Amino acid sequence: MKFLFDTDVLVDLFNGQHYAKRLMSALMNKGFLYTSTITIAELRAGFTNGQVDFFLPKLYDFAEILDLNRKMAELGGQFRFDYGKKGKILSITDALIAATAILEKCQLVTRNKKDYPMPEIQFYQIEE
Repeated sequence: MKFLFDTDVLVDLFNGQHYAKRLMSALMNKGFLYTSTITIAELRAGFTNGQVDFFLPKLYDFAEILDLNRKMAELGGQFRFDYGKKGKILSITDALIAATAILEKCQLVTRNKKDYPMPEIQFYQIEE
């Protein structure tokens, strides 16, 4: 199985939340762990230089980073356009993470399911 970590869960992990530590241990034994270059950018935007130097190497040790590609960019843009026409404004970052999860066939590991209304997304059920 493949699991794609959203930013919120990684922030909780780096903040020492017990559920996130348990979740990470459990998923390491169940499959392959991934995150997106989009998530790296979101983390970096919220970290000091010291936090970057401490946390990002740890992330790179346990998760493979999925680079954004043309198909992901197109699908993410399509999501934003389609949902915008329905009155649901998606952030471009969430639309791109959703596209990554769908195209890479990963279960999305997030506590923010409301940000991902796409029926194609498979979510990992988090137990806090």
